[in-house]
Amino acid sequence: MRLALERIGHAFLGRAVFENLTLNLDRGEVLALVGPSGCGKTTALQIAAGLVDPLRGRVRRDYRRHAVVFQEPRLLPWQRTVDNIAYGLAARGVGREERHVIAAARAAEVGLHPRDLDKYPAELSGGMRQRAAVARALAVDPEVVFFDEPFTAVDVGLRRVLQDLVITASAREKFSALFVTHDLSEAARLGHRIIVMSGRDGSILVDRTIAGTPGARDDRAIFEMVQGWMHEPAFAELFDPDRDRA
Repeated sequence: MRLALERIGHAFLGRAVFENLTLNLDRGEVLALVGPSGCGKTTALQIAAGLVDPLRGRVRRDYRRHAVVFQEPRLLPWQRTVDNIAYGLAARGVGREERHVIAAARAAEVGLHPRDLDKYPAELSGGMRQRAAVARALAVDPEVVFFDEPFTAVDVGLRRVLQDLVITASAREKFSALFVTHDLSEAARLGHRIIVMSGRDGSILVDRTIAGTPGARDDRAIFEMVQGWMHEPAFAELFDPDRDRA
């Protein structure tokens, strides 16, 4: 086991987000965490990644390095792409030449051209900036990667390309990943397991292994899987337009 959240409780401004949240992330597992807006899934990820301290409960981590890919690329605008990708390596004290070699290799893996490495973030398209953010996360050889709805703002075609990059990289390098998404199809493509959080109290409504292997599920299998989920009572909150008014 790489990560465990044990009976986590958290609140904002006195309003409880969730109580007694418990979940585990195994070695080499991609866990898709879904739920309606406001259910606390991003807060759970932030607590798991150590970005937010929970009010109650315990987080157990059995790894040395992790990385985070956010909704926005969060590249440093005054640094070239190569230095943005190598940022974590520089923080670890890796020499300039070595970290640039690693950054160039990671950039190639995510589909960036060598000429893009000398560009500044403002010179890149939105999709290229998000590719650079993924490359930056992978550059430090993490054992766990936290993805916070990273592909929401990109178009459908690029989203699929980036999903495939995650699938390929996780299979190759055996890192574990907690992948927050609001898209059931994305969860079905990427995940080994899916957890659905309730928007009413942050409790876990579903925790199940997804049939098949990420990367081996074809479009028809994913479509049929999601259609089946849509008819399950446990998934109903995801499709309830009146939930926020309840």
